Amino acid sequence: MRLGIGIHFGEAIVGAMGPPTSQVISAIGRSVNTCARLETLTKEYDCRVIVSRRAADLAGLDVKGRELLRASVDGLAQPVEFYAINTMADLRAG
Repeated sequence: MRLGIGIHFGEAIVGAMGPPTSQVISAIGRSVNTCARLETLTKEYDCRVIVSRRAADLAGLDVKGRELLRASVDGLAQPVEFYAINTMADLRAG
């Protein structure tokens, strides 16, 4: 089994949704859609993690020497900028 993770930073609406007898915790919003798109890109780029430039900057990740990539996201006028990360160990603060 292979796992791909998309990481982004932004606002979302999170809460219990659905009928009272079978509610589930869920999140909706542009940032959730962006995370889903980034997660999908892990297959295309054959990597474990895709982190948006915004999330990397705010988290202080060391991305020196990494290629800044771009992809479109449905509902967004501008493409999202991101880094493809091969292993979780590569996610280090700078």
